[in-house]
Amino acid sequence: MLEPPSSSLLKTLSALNLCSPRDLRRCRAYVRRLTRDLPAFDSIWIDALVQSRRLTAFQGQSLENSQGERLQVGPCLLLERLGGTATAETFLARRRDAEDVCVLKLTSAAPEQLRPQNELLAKLVSAAADLPHPAIVLPQATQIVEWPSVGDWRLVTISRHVRGPHLAELLVRRGRFPTSVVVEIGRQLLDGLAALEKRGLVHGDLSLTNVRITPQGQSVLVDAGLVSVFRPEFSFHTIRSADRYDGLAPERISAGLPPSSSSDLYALGCLLWQLLAGRPPFAAGDPLAKVAAHQTQTIVDVREWVPDAPDWLADTLLCWTATNPTARPRSLREAANDFGRPTRGGRRLLAGFRGAFDRSTPRKPPTESNSRWPLTVAAIFVMSGAALSLLDQGARNFVLSLTRPRLEISTRETHRQPAEESPNLAREPQPLPAPDASGRIALAPNGRYLAEDIAGSGSLQIVGNESHPAEIVIADRALSLWAERIQLSHVRFTRQPSATNPSSSMLIADCQQLEVHQSRFDQIGDDSTQTRRRGAALAWRPQESRSRRETHVVLRNVVFTGTAPGVYLNSLPNRFTAENVLKVGHGEFVQVSDPGATDWICELRRVTLRGTGPLLRCWPTRENASLSRVKLSATNCVCDLNRSMSEVTRPALIAWMTGRLPSNWTSAVDWQLEGILVPPDIDVITRIDPSTSRRTPIDESQLNIDGLVAARFEFAGPETPQPEDSALRSSDAPRASAAVPGIEADLLPRVP
Repeated sequence: MLEPPSSSLLKTLSALNLCSPRDLRRCRAYVRRLTRDLPAFDSIWIDALVQSRRLTAFQGQSLENSQGERLQVGPCLLLERLGGTATAETFLARRRDAEDVCVLKLTSAAPEQLRPQNELLAKLVSAAADLPHPAIVLPQATQIVEWPSVGDWRLVTISRHVRGPHLAELLVRRGRFPTSVVVEIGRQLLDGLAALEKRGLVHGDLSLTNVRITPQGQSVLVDAGLVSVFRPEFSFHTIRSADRYDGLAPERISAGLPPSSSSDLYALGCLLWQLLAGRPPFAAGDPLAKVAAHQTQTIVDVREWVPDAPDWLADTLLCWTATNPTARPRSLREAANDFGRPTRGGRRLLAGFRGAFDRSTPRKPPTESNSRWPLTVAAIFVMSGAALSLLDQGARNFVLSLTRPRLEISTRETHRQPAEESPNLAREPQPLPAPDASGRIALAPNGRYLAEDIAGSGSLQIVGNESHPAEIVIADRALSLWAERIQLSHVRFTRQPSATNPSSSMLIADCQQLEVHQSRFDQIGDDSTQTRRRGAALAWRPQESRSRRETHVVLRNVVFTGTAPGVYLNSLPNRFTAENVLKVGHGEFVQVSDPGATDWICELRRVTLRGTGPLLRCWPTRENASLSRVKLSATNCVCDLNRSMSEVTRPALIAWMTGRLPSNWTSAVDWQLEGILVPPDIDVITRIDPSTSRRTPIDESQLNIDGLVAARFEFAGPETPQPEDSALRSSDAPRASAAVPGIEADLLPRVP
């Protein structure tokens, strides 16, 4: 016989009206399956109610911890905990009398402050009654309640619930917003702040987490006026996270002043600045450093980070974020009149932008600045002539694919692959999880994920399990990442045979520093018939910025297989490092669109190329232009190039795709080679005229090259994706040390 719930649990469920006897009867089958011949403990009954969605997970946990009495707070029943600090907690709740969902905030206060603060909250409630502005959420009710089992008293404020993600979540998932979206958000929020100002009220706590976007395209400021009640004078608290000080006006810091309309305008300017740039005006991670920056430094012109920002918008933000409050507009209404009023068309625009996040991880729509680089690269190939169809169609198709509009949002159904094509497709790939607050995405062991577009304002990390790496499936889109620094480790990228866009890259990284460790880029079921239409496995370009920040691309213990080129560099990083890297299959190892744009250090250590195209293929944008300084350092590498490729009769380490060589090509490159093993029948450099496909070997006597060793060598196994087969077995080349050139196979990730 099935044991019923305890009398205490039944009493609590009945008193709070959490479930009915009929709900319990519906759970009996579930409880019986779990208990079998064991007693039916209360925890199993609670779990059954959660599984049947009669209880929320938060309610179930509270009941299991014997804290059911805490679920009822004043006139509300708590549903979920939304967040909290050391002094306040926020819950999603349901009014027991009206059955509507609301937000309930519990705030602790000193006993002598309870009544005065409650009176101030009552005034806010009174103001909210006749201020139904769609962009502002003020408290609707307030009271003092005794917190059960603790014995202290708390202030309760009840506000309407706004459905929709907050801006901090959207910014992490998407990166910087389009200008038109930022302008509409600013107009809506500014109109709401001006309505508060007219009633003699201020918001006081503008931040990304306090702004939500509804499905109807309305920006809403929550928690309006609460700072004026609970923290009227500024005081620094290290327990608050650094992002809570992103919009702190300097006059509040120096004089400890309460929030004002002018400080709200400063905070709004900082918020719009961050949405445009994808990062806060002062990106310090330490709260004290951020407060000091607002007090002592001037916020820079947003065009430093967003060169395509409209001049009028950039000038407006400079005015709003002026250090001296007298330099800002005299009132919020004056600022709103100058900035523009919200419109119905703007709401439709914002609704479409907001709706994209409900269907999948949103793509970053092309803007003028971030779409220039694929168009520029495509222009290189267009100018090269029709001979590219015979010469390098794989590279051409990759670049042209980057210029296609990427506004469409793919649903999960779009990515599904037939399960019978490969045993690896038995598990349906899942969407990638969103980054946490630090920008880290932790992938499950042996997890399979769909490629998405993900952006962050600072660091972005995607980390798989060391023993059981995760897999990211490339179907009709690449994994596109935007952040200042991107790190990937223990990840396997696979392009399936049925991929709808094989000419795109597998990974597109838009960052200043890129690091890829212990990862693989594999094209499943690849063959020579696919050679001409594969995009590079990894494409990189630096973020657009006027600041002179160093750019690095680092590959360590990485494997590239299949017909795609390995790495595509839209422009040269200051330093490119490849250490213990294997490239197997057609396609060059590195492709560069403009080798003369900047000084470049290229470091190769224990790189093995097997059956590939050139080590380096260069596409200069200007013929006969001088090269910047290039340092090519390579140690213990093996370059076994494909000698059967139709575009050349003799393979070459470096292919220069131009009609005329740079004027200083013999002196610009600093060759620092040591123990580089190559077959006897290859050229060091060859020039290929894109307009005629004519190949012209270069007179190597003009080059000061040492360290290349032409010899016969043998690999440990056939040309397979497994690293151990591409380790060097034997060679007749003389060696200066006992170290065997080429990869260290035991450090490279294997095919599962």
